[in-house]
Amino acid sequence: MSSRKINISIIPRAHFRAYLTRSERFSCIVAHRRAGKTYACIQDLLARALTYKRPGPPTRYAYIAPTRDQAKDIVWGYLTAFCEGIPGVVANRADLSMTLPNGASIRLYSGDSYDRMRGLYFDGVVIDEPADIDHEAWAFVVRPCLSDYQGWATFIGTPKGQDAFYDIWKASANDPAWFSLVLRSSDSGIIPALELKSLRAGMPDYAYRQEYECDFTAPIPGAIYAEALDKAREEKRIGTLPIDPNALVHTVWDLGAPQQTVCWYFQIVGRYIRWLDVDDGGDETIIQRVARMRANGYLYGSHYFPHDALQTERTGRTLAMEFAAAWLKQNVEHTVKTDELRANMKFIPRCHDIWVGINRAKQLFPIMEFREPQCAGALALLGRYRTRPEKDGAKTSPEPIHDRSSHVADPIRYVAEAELAGMIAFKGASEPEWTYQRERRSRRGAAPQRVGG
Repeated sequence: MSSRKINISIIPRAHFRAYLTRSERFSCIVAHRRAGKTYACIQDLLARALTYKRPGPPTRYAYIAPTRDQAKDIVWGYLTAFCEGIPGVVANRADLSMTLPNGASIRLYSGDSYDRMRGLYFDGVVIDEPADIDHEAWAFVVRPCLSDYQGWATFIGTPKGQDAFYDIWKASANDPAWFSLVLRSSDSGIIPALELKSLRAGMPDYAYRQEYECDFTAPIPGAIYAEALDKAREEKRIGTLPIDPNALVHTVWDLGAPQQTVCWYFQIVGRYIRWLDVDDGGDETIIQRVARMRANGYLYGSHYFPHDALQTERTGRTLAMEFAAAWLKQNVEHTVKTDELRANMKFIPRCHDIWVGINRAKQLFPIMEFREPQCAGALALLGRYRTRPEKDGAKTSPEPIHDRSSHVADPIRYVAEAELAGMIAFKGASEPEWTYQRERRSRRGAAPQRVGG
């Protein structure tokens, strides 16, 4: 059987030559828009997949994008174009995978479904825009996948505030064991000066600083809780806080598809709302989530759910019923009776305007504390919860964007709405301007004014 020699010529941009010839195991690339970071990483994946040899099963590589659409629309096109001239390549568009003549494979994955990678091995991975991917994906799934063959990892992206990607970049910049690169448009020369001038004239300063000058300090437009979070950190209300053994632990839920379901744990300690932990990732069922809750060993108080927890699902059951069944099933000691559990399950009534809850949550922020590192990933998403202008006829109003950050932010709002409904009280809270009781007493029933950002 004759072997065939394949000559591959990879010509990278000069800015990425050091990356393609690196010896470091872990890398972080912060690069401006249209710098070519994705292009360079595909070049690197392909070169390593074609040349790297080791004993054992075929080598395996992954490119992880925040969503499947991003992986398909951007990365798949580059990968197929690069592999077009290589004989013996097998492309599987359904799986977004490419198998090379030497048996090595490169597959594109979605950060939304990171549990699909659980149990696999990888010789190398590229993680694109890691702040847009669940913070548990790296620690609990991807990093263990690299252990079998001491695989490498590269994180790439453009700043979006001081989030999880900022933390990765900061760590990489101070660690000689990492390859770290920052590529700003003013230094790279990739985009012509006249085009940069036109871009700068046509977009807000903060957007230009973020997208083209890799500025992590540029404010996120429309950020709802960012200022309140900055104040909390300044006042040392974010940090290594203890669990009060004398206070009950309550939960508040945002319900949706498994990957969108979020549960925050909190205590009321003196005048403060102390957020202890958050469960915001994975394809876990309600049964699995409740099992984790019971394993925490907390002394639980109330469990707060949005009103739609009482809606009947296709299974013929409500999510509230599933939660109760799972809780009682996990209750091995039978210390909680059905009636007691039902009394502890609180269903927050629908609020006529989302801004009622958001504005009250912002008023409650001065008495909120957040425990780190348990809440770190959720806090990064909470800081990115933001609005965008939406038109309703002739009127334009700020509307919160519905994405991963909104799933983390909504339970904070639900706690505020529970307070307005008289279901919970906080000693240190300022007097609310609006409550359900006041609205019932008001003949006009006027809604509070919307306030964005």
